[in-house]
Amino acid sequence: MLSFKNTIYTVLSLGIGVFLVWLILTVTPVSVEQIFDKLQHLNVIFVGCVILSTFTHLWLSAYKWRLITEKLTKNNERSPKFYLSYMILANLVIQFLPQHIGMTFVQSFAVKLHKIGSLSKGVFSVIYDQLLNILIPILLLPPSVLFILGKISLSLAIFIYLGILLLAHYVITQWHKPLIIFTVEKSWQLKQLLSKNKISGTVENNISDIPILSTRFTLRLFWLSVLRHINWTLRSFFVVLAGNFAIKFWSILFTINIVQSAMLVSITPANLGFMEWSWIGSLALLGVPAVETGNFAILQRIITLASIVLIALIFWALAFFHKLTKSKPVSYTHLRAHETVVRISYAVFCLKKGGGGGG
Repeated sequence: MLSFKNTIYTVLSLGIGVFLVWLILTVTPVSVEQIFDKLQHLNVIFVGCVILSTFTHLWLSAYKWRLITEKLTKNNERSPKFYLSYMILANLVIQFLPQHIGMTFVQSFAVKLHKIGSLSKGVFSVIYDQLLNILIPILLLPPSVLFILGKISLSLAIFIYLGILLLAHYVITQWHKPLIIFTVEKSWQLKQLLSKNKISGTVENNISDIPILSTRFTLRLFWLSVLRHINWTLRSFFVVLAGNFAIKFWSILFTINIVQSAMLVSITPANLGFMEWSWIGSLALLGVPAVETGNFAILQRIITLASIVLIALIFWALAFFHKLTKSKPVSYTHLRAHETVVRISYAVFCLKKGGGGGG
């Protein structure tokens, strides 16, 4: 996966991200001095909340990835800690590699390396997981755009926001399988038309039996994705509180859907540059000064990266310490060496007082 072509693409994408951040420092009132001043006066309590919400984000992502992988491969031998460790590693890697390369490489490689499933199943589990992650902000994009443009009121935007989530739940419950079956059947028919040899059989029963596409499982993943999205929103607002920015919670709630939707067109590591400009542009439409939005966007990048690094160091340090202190199996000979001669003779040779062997 890490071919020469991907290496060149990674370097160029990182350069684009750095250039976009440099533009923020050039064309907006944000300065390096302001950023350092904000860092020195952060609210420690809310920084702790950012770290906690970052860990929650990693845990939810690992849990959802684990559910998909186990359903897909029917292999549930790996512990939750295994998936969490690789999710932490993947989130570190995407800080320097484009997300679709970093996440796919680390997670699919873990599935293949530890013989959980094939490489193709590992790649599919990552793509399916990411598809659900991006689905939520896209669904919530219409009320977000209308609210930011001032076309609807806050109360109506919240009503539509909740209505879309409930409607999505209803659609999954009622039409999830029929839509999938219809799509696959049409693809099957097209394949038959293009094929010289006619393919017999039907796909409906096979589709219904696929565990990963079941209605109940899809609903579970959907609400886990919603919970992950809410946690991401709270993390961003904790950054606002930590830096004492003049940004309201409702502004974060609706702006974040535009920021995350921008990940679809982003080619930079961890959406570097694209995310910052999405924050600046969206919040500017809500009347937030550019100096506030710029400092907030860059500060969020710094705190989030620091949180992931800190969580990784703590997690791997605890894992290393646990490995060192874990009790090791002791051999039979070693155990018997600490016993008395009488006990050894009885246990090994079955000798008893007064002679004679014993069974």
